[in-house]
Amino acid sequence: MREALLTQIGENVDQLVTIDVLSYGVIGPLYRAARARQGGPLYMQAARRLQDQVVKGSSVLITTGLILPGHHPYGETDGPIGTAVLARALALGLKAKVLVVTEPELTGMLAALLRAAELQVVGAEAFRNDPGTHRLVACVLPLSRDDQEAARQACQYLETYGVRAAVAIEKAGANAKGVYHMVGGTDISAEVSKGAVLFAEARRRNILTVGIGDRGNELGFGPIADAVQSLLPFGKRCRCPCGGGVADETPAALTLPAVVSNWGAYGVAACLAALVEDPEVIHTPELEVELLRTAVREGGVDGMTGRAMPAADGLGLAVNAGVVALLGEIYRAQSARRPSPFSTPLIGRAQA
Repeated sequence: MREALLTQIGENVDQLVTIDVLSYGVIGPLYRAARARQGGPLYMQAARRLQDQVVKGSSVLITTGLILPGHHPYGETDGPIGTAVLARALALGLKAKVLVVTEPELTGMLAALLRAAELQVVGAEAFRNDPGTHRLVACVLPLSRDDQEAARQACQYLETYGVRAAVAIEKAGANAKGVYHMVGGTDISAEVSKGAVLFAEARRRNILTVGIGDRGNELGFGPIADAVQSLLPFGKRCRCPCGGGVADETPAALTLPAVVSNWGAYGVAACLAALVEDPEVIHTPELEVELLRTAVREGGVDGMTGRAMPAADGLGLAVNAGVVALLGEIYRAQSARRPSPFSTPLIGRAQA
């Protein structure tokens, strides 16, 4: 019965975090492409892979952060909030230490979000020496916009801190020519830290890589680049001289499309909670509201409007808190855990 339940929870999580609330017609095709290549349910797969790779006291690296053109030095709320939620889940559920790597200007916002998510943020040396088993601990470090410096940092971070998995959440990715783009076709390479270099080094070291994004120009969408190219207006050919299109072509072990990238991180956390059977691993709607408000207070802006408002991709407090509440209900799966005459046929077959 447990495997049947986990599969159903995974399917429900996939459906919830990929519902096309914004009605762009993008998330459905991206999800179907990822599902066709990777099997499913996708978010339960990611949680299982993380559980398999991460041992107590080891580190998971999460990279995030995008400064919208014209909004320097303020970063969007989508990505950093999901990072804090997933960091909390990994620390609670797997006793992992979490190393967050982001734009130099966004380190303060990420540290504040991690603190709001109940983690203790420490310096690099303290993080390296911490056993990671007696407290929820995280460290925030910058990633360079220069390819060579980013490569040096990647080697240092992955080796020094015992990283077992690398996750990207709403992080700009590079096309086949190494150029980073906004979804509208403009080149932002000079303005973003080089996540593709980080993922390349992680893969060279056989470290698990997971990409979470909502349009396909994000880091880790290489496995479904063909779908992104055929779907987005500038997927195959961008509006900059490179002409290579906006689709990220960075390889990753798993690609997780979500209608809002934060929601993808929440989906992984919910599936991890189900695997370790600990409801605390899922954050609450109340914490979601606090995280949104913290992000704005610390310099976050809504990625849809550019306004300093508690929203992610144009969706406000009530919607985001509602999704978190629904994920909690999916985890609890009342009909499965308390079988009754109203239990589903799935659960009935599992009991037979």
